[in-house]
Amino acid sequence: MWSSPYRAALFARSVLFAAVLVVSIPMLATGETSRAVVEVEMLEFAFRPRTIHLKVGMPVRLTLRNRGQIAHQLESVYLRQVNVRILNDALHVEAPGLDIARLNPGGSATLEFLPRRRGRVVFACTIEGHREAGMTGILEVR
Repeated sequence: MWSSPYRAALFARSVLFAAVLVVSIPMLATGETSRAVVEVEMLEFAFRPRTIHLKVGMPVRLTLRNRGQIAHQLESVYLRQVNVRILNDALHVEAPGLDIARLNPGGSATLEFLPRRRGRVVFACTIEGHREAGMTGILEVR
């Protein structure tokens, strides 16, 4: 079992790493007047809405809410390729991309990013069996 000093050192390194990310990654400028705001519900076994329409160059605030009874996650190749700000009650991190956003039942998180590329990309819940049960959607950037 790890000792308390080890845990404290690990926590301090994690906080420092998060602080470096917040300082070093350029994100959206403050004072923006126009932003797409989209709320996505995660249920057994669907996303609502199933298609998310965004515009290139328009900042996005995407709020994920798990309204289901089990954990769900959102994974998209598109989000791996853009700077993302991740916010919830306990977290505020900026990262050079997002692999997976996983939420427990009743959980929520907000993702903020700036779409810079047009395209139509699939997103899905990649927990075993969820995608196969139909938990997929389309992120369309015009």
